[in-house]
Amino acid sequence: MRKTPLKRTGWKRKHSVSSPHKPRGAKNKPQSISTLKKKLWLVVAPRIKERDKYICYTSYQKVEGSNAHCGHGIASSICGGRLRYHPKNLHCQSYNENINAGGNGGEYYRHQVKDYGQKEVDKLYVLKEKYIKVDKIYYKTLIELYTNGSWEDIENYLEN
Repeated sequence: MRKTPLKRTGWKRKHSVSSPHKPRGAKNKPQSISTLKKKLWLVVAPRIKERDKYICYTSYQKVEGSNAHCGHGIASSICGGRLRYHPKNLHCQSYNENINAGGNGGEYYRHQVKDYGQKEVDKLYVLKEKYIKVDKIYYKTLIELYTNGSWEDIENYLEN
């Protein structure tokens, strides 16, 4: 057993706080597709909710906070890259309608026909069957369009 206690030394930094150099091992990695997807959704969801004035598309109730979701008319699991972010397939929904009621597809469809007309809704279902290669350029373009573009610009990009 030691008679004198060990002398404590402070934790040593490898780089000072004001050092302009990056720590060893840190690199400028290109953004992955999953990172771009998350960034895009963080831009898309609030813009859709604001467009719909935080009114649930299927129950017509005012929603706020964690109760405000951005729901898909055609489920995102089956709709493909074009419709996953298409403004006519995305609307503000309450948690209950989007999660508990599975999106309430019947009411959602009826409301889409009322708002856009049968011809436009049929066009969405045709787009569902058209497959595209979803890559980094696609996500970066959509982030730019949802940040600075008009609804018409977004729809034109997704439909062509």
